[in-house]
Amino acid sequence: MASIPCMVKHLRTYALFFQSLFILPLAQAQVDQWDWTPKESLTTEQRAQLSRYCQGSYISNWKATDTKGTDLAADLIVRDENGVIHLQGEAEIIQPQSTLSADDIEGIPDDYYLATGNVTLRSENQLIRSSTGYIANSGDAPTVFKDAKFLSHQSGARGEAKSLSRNQDGVVFIEEGFFTTCEPNEESWKLYGSSIKLDPKNGFGTAKHVQIRIAGLTVFYFPWLRFPIDNSRQTGLLFPSFSYSGSDGISFSAPFYWNIAPNYDATITPQFIQKKGQGIDLEFRHLSPYGETVYEQSTFSDNDEGEQTLLKLKSTQKFNQYFSAGFLLEDNPTKDKYPEANSTSIGEKDHYERSAYFSFNNGNFLNKVTYLTYQTPDDKINQPFEWLPRIDSSYRLATSFLDYKVDAQYTDFYAPEEKDFDGQRIVLNQDVKFDLKNNWGSLTPGVLAQYRDYDLHNYATDSDSSTSISHITSYVDSSLLFERNFLNNQTVWRQTLEPRLSYLNSPFESQNQIPDFDASEPTMTYSQAFSHTRFNGNDRIGDTEQVTLGLESRLYDENNNEKWAFKAGQIFYLEDRYVGIDGRTDKNTAIDNSKRSDLLTSANYNGNRYSLTGNLNYNLDDSEVNLAQLVASLEPVDDIKINLSYLYSINNTDPDDDAKQASIGTIFPINQNWSMFTQYTYDFLREDGTKEIAGVGYENCCIKVSMSYQHWLNDNNEFDRGVFLQFILRSLSSAGRANSKANNIADSYWNQGKVGY
Repeated sequence: MASIPCMVKHLRTYALFFQSLFILPLAQAQVDQWDWTPKESLTTEQRAQLSRYCQGSYISNWKATDTKGTDLAADLIVRDENGVIHLQGEAEIIQPQSTLSADDIEGIPDDYYLATGNVTLRSENQLIRSSTGYIANSGDAPTVFKDAKFLSHQSGARGEAKSLSRNQDGVVFIEEGFFTTCEPNEESWKLYGSSIKLDPKNGFGTAKHVQIRIAGLTVFYFPWLRFPIDNSRQTGLLFPSFSYSGSDGISFSAPFYWNIAPNYDATITPQFIQKKGQGIDLEFRHLSPYGETVYEQSTFSDNDEGEQTLLKLKSTQKFNQYFSAGFLLEDNPTKDKYPEANSTSIGEKDHYERSAYFSFNNGNFLNKVTYLTYQTPDDKINQPFEWLPRIDSSYRLATSFLDYKVDAQYTDFYAPEEKDFDGQRIVLNQDVKFDLKNNWGSLTPGVLAQYRDYDLHNYATDSDSSTSISHITSYVDSSLLFERNFLNNQTVWRQTLEPRLSYLNSPFESQNQIPDFDASEPTMTYSQAFSHTRFNGNDRIGDTEQVTLGLESRLYDENNNEKWAFKAGQIFYLEDRYVGIDGRTDKNTAIDNSKRSDLLTSANYNGNRYSLTGNLNYNLDDSEVNLAQLVASLEPVDDIKINLSYLYSINNTDPDDDAKQASIGTIFPINQNWSMFTQYTYDFLREDGTKEIAGVGYENCCIKVSMSYQHWLNDNNEFDRGVFLQFILRSLSSAGRANSKANNIADSYWNQGKVGY
């Protein structure tokens, strides 16, 4: 074997350059199985990297050499009188970073090299094969591979081109070819192009007569396409989405991305609904050194209602580790009309927010100023209080024994309708507790001091008033912790048992003169039973003297993963409660005289094939269930998934919150690639099904397709139906449309198992 140090010094440059071709949507054609290794022949580590639908992988056995310079090998090596070196018969040129082989190779050092017959160029994770290859090292002549086939082992991208060339400026030209990431003999999709030009200096490529074919059928055609070939963003069309429903007919949208500058861009999305009208959505993004600002607008021209528009402007800026600021402006200029088609993040609401804030935060000391107003498009809906402004400040000091937290807040509430009342409120909450604990238990006594001061204006009487309230709450939380180990299938598991006891004393204070700006009553659960306040918000200080008993038990497997958690608790009231959410308080008239709460229970299980979450509130006095929740996910055998849920919530403060419904959703395979999914939801109070879904899905290593029929109860309490199609091409893009108006089992199927997408 001879060694000629400068023989083909440019081969490595070409091999590395062509590497960029394999991660882009180019144009190529035909399947080959170079370096293809079936799954059963892969190592355990290689198989672990495959998605469940992939049947093998491209494995390159080429290795870089430690040889310096260039080595030549052939049956015959001859240099003629013109200085042309001829390698005849199994010719090979080996460099540290690449290898060129062919039946015959000839060339003049630093000028050109021509390879003919079974040409192969290999480098790290890259492969090019062709009938002929001309590599130019000088002059204006381009480097050209004829009838080229190329492969990227790492990405799995492969294809074919009639001609693959590169000029001296680094611009690549590809003629008549395709590109795909599908496995051999599984060509679900291909991207074809008649002519492609790639300009690495400018970072983009252009293609003519581009087709995307699925199962041999052309589903998209672009006369001309411009696309990025590096990480820089490029202006161009994005993939459209489409759907069909009984009430809308055909729906179609085609987003256009506009890369205006490195730090700002826009997405413009025309919308069309056959039976409703047409519209356009806009998203404009700006990136500053401190944060992001986004403007969104959705406008739709409805055949019946006319123009429907929503606007949103949001900015979040962080100036340094301490200071941040932001604002949010939402608007519905077409009063109480909402776009039928909308791809933005703003949707139909009762109230649209306009707010701004400035914040200082150094960890345990937080200060924030917020200005908040609303737009309420529907005149029949009461407008919420506005903050003009709100100032929050909090500080926390925590040691191993002492935990002290103080929260201060000032709010200037304004009632936009100027009826009833509004005013200013000052809040001061101080919570101090002592943490006494060790490995087997804890004892935490504490005091919560609350102060409220109000300056109020009554619009009905056009009068002003002031009132205030001070309150001290004391509490003691305690727990014990018992543990034991036991054998479960020859492995050591651990069980904990934790009894809890909490005492809370919150004396009665009359609050007849205290308004309600933001008070609410929480849902009673096991966790809420150990809270030190009866109400959410700052306008109600609930009175109670109570003892809460709880018992928790957990099971941990041999790897210390929590498998089971059981909780049960109950509140025992020592005094009646006289403070209600409406503020009318009378020491002689109790609003709640029950001696104990419901029995509050909770259970959770996390297994390899099953998971379960359940909550049950049982009234021991009336022997009835007030709350029952169950969510279960089951996978009894591989690939079969069953989702179950049940909700029973009765005797709520607001009857509109009562619910009694059940749902079952399933995903099960038909064969290796096909799956079917269904869902049915029944409302026992309506005595009717509110959601019915049936669909099929197909997935292999390079494509995923889902089609479903859905019949559901929409937000207007009316039934709607539609057919939804989605598909995604690995390493290319996705298309189709999901049902954005209802969460369902179709979303679960679409989002599961998307390894490599």
